[in-house]
Amino acid sequence: MECTCCAEFSLVGQIRESSELECITEHETFRDNCLNARVLEVSLHEYIQREGPLDDNEPINERFVIWIWHRLGRGNRKVLPACVVTAIRRTFPSENYTGFRESHLAS
Repeated sequence: MECTCCAEFSLVGQIRESSELECITEHETFRDNCLNARVLEVSLHEYIQREGPLDDNEPINERFVIWIWHRLGRGNRKVLPACVVTAIRRTFPSENYTGFRESHLAS
């Protein structure tokens, strides 16, 4: 997936502009719902109850998607803006996440 600025997402851009923000990660709703450990703990329990085993950051990503696009439905996915992914990873670092690595097979 290509890294994309939040300004390139029409709904995200509208929220940013109406709030006069440079980046969606500055929005109070983003911070309160996507970076708040207490809110995410409840989301984690809801997610596990509904979906079963946990994927990395899935409840956090889901909170952002619900805020912006509401529900997408099964199989309908959205790429998250790069700034959102960066803010989430910075706030909740994973011991297992390594980021992109060039393949040793690449020439």
